[in-house]
Amino acid sequence: MNSKVFLIIFISCLVKLNFCFGQVSDSTLIVGKSSYLLIPDNLIRAELTESLKGFLKARNDYSKPNPYIDSAYLKTNFEPFQWLRDAEGRLPNGKNFFTPTLLALLPITEQKYIVKLAYIGVKVEDELTPMLNLIATIEARKVNGRYYFYNALDYNTRNFNITRVGNIKYIYPNKLDLVKAKAMDNFNSAFAKKLNTKPISITYYKCDDPEQLFKMLGYDYIGNMYYSMAGGLAEWWTNTLYAGNNSELYEHEVIHFYTAKLFEHSTRIVDEGYATYIGGSGGVVLEKLAAFAKNYINQNPKDDLLGLATDFKVRVDHGVPITYILSALVCKDIEEKFGVSGIKKLFSPQPQEDYFDTLKRVNGIGKEDFAKYIRSLLLKY
Repeated sequence: MNSKVFLIIFISCLVKLNFCFGQVSDSTLIVGKSSYLLIPDNLIRAELTESLKGFLKARNDYSKPNPYIDSAYLKTNFEPFQWLRDAEGRLPNGKNFFTPTLLALLPITEQKYIVKLAYIGVKVEDELTPMLNLIATIEARKVNGRYYFYNALDYNTRNFNITRVGNIKYIYPNKLDLVKAKAMDNFNSAFAKKLNTKPISITYYKCDDPEQLFKMLGYDYIGNMYYSMAGGLAEWWTNTLYAGNNSELYEHEVIHFYTAKLFEHSTRIVDEGYATYIGGSGGVVLEKLAAFAKNYINQNPKDDLLGLATDFKVRVDHGVPITYILSALVCKDIEEKFGVSGIKKLFSPQPQEDYFDTLKRVNGIGKEDFAKYIRSLLLKY
């Protein structure tokens, strides 16, 4: 069957389910008629359904432990379902928009099951226009008589290769370039030395692109997988790097492990800027990124440079936020003038300081001078 035709049929079926049942609370789960075709046992069906409802109801409340997530599992990964957080979305009136729909359950052993979920909503006022938020795969395991839920990463990578290179453990589906892997390990050691700390042991998942990366994490569809042609994620709490750039080298994301460890109160603007200064972004080095930013600013002279430097909304070539680039230029200038000590000050805002307050304390550039300052930095590119 043509894939486009299949997608239309799939969306249409979900629209009918959502329209019939309406938009309801987090605990409500729509179960499709074909969801349990591979689970003939009615008791297992009932137990899995109730457990899944309980898991989804408790998922967004991070003030309490989710009783459907194994506490031992949370010790190794305290946020295994971060992309499911608030998957229901919110309407202006506070009600949920996307409804969880159970698509299928696949038994993988006697006590383990793959769960397929879709979050979809319907704009009734706009001729029943369907809106798909995500399609997720999670794993259910029965442990000591009750079901717990796990993300699908281990299941999806069960046949991947594993190679350790120095302080980096690579997990990958195809081939590994050992020259690049050794270069990544050397960078890790050199950067640790620069910041006067020990090299971090890193788990590095190598994927071809963001689409393969998110599918590995258990998302058959999520908008993030199509934001750019290359990208990655850094889980600082597990020192795990997910690279969607088809490369053994990803300096940008490694920087985040160190900044998270060393600078408790850093801002996202500085964190992404320093990572972009050192490691580029989207597979592009700062010199080329600066040219992209310069071109955008020249073509959009009315845009507010203060906003471009802080709001992350505008993306330039290769899908890179211009905020990353402008902050990278600032970080480069500060490190060249004041060394690593200047960078450490930039990463350590005082209470109540915003980005521009910190910048003025470090290099004397305040809001009133920022636009002129940025334009002067861009003259070099």
